[in-house]
Amino acid sequence: MKRKSLKRLINSAKQNILHIVIGTNLAVIGTMLLLHHHYFFWPPQPEWITAIENDSVVGFIGLVTGVGLISWAFDEKKPIELNRILVSTASAYYALSGTTELMHGLFAPQGVPNMMTAGVTELALLFVTLYMAKISPTKEEDDDK
Repeated sequence: MKRKSLKRLINSAKQNILHIVIGTNLAVIGTMLLLHHHYFFWPPQPEWITAIENDSVVGFIGLVTGVGLISWAFDEKKPIELNRILVSTASAYYALSGTTELMHGLFAPQGVPNMMTAGVTELALLFVTLYMAKISPTKEEDDDK
């Protein structure tokens, strides 16, 4: 019995490897942003913008989306509506954080190279999530009958 369950988990992981990779990346980014409340430092004015960017909610959204994508990949039922929400959230998260990091790297006087590389990487991962949206199932199996 345990062997069949493990085999199903492995097969599910093979079929949904992008969900697992993107989910792991988002969970790591979200955790890092939860632990570091001074990651984003630009634009300096108005101050409320950096307060929003460095808020724990931003990290929490990344962490929850990442864990959700990993969980979805191993879920036997694989609810399509949940997949749509998770992939859309991941795409928006990468777009916003990647753009913000590129702005830090390009325009902030104290910009650092890691902001540029992180921004470029997150925008590349945005395209991966858009690809995931394209190849992900869009209808319940019952709808095809």
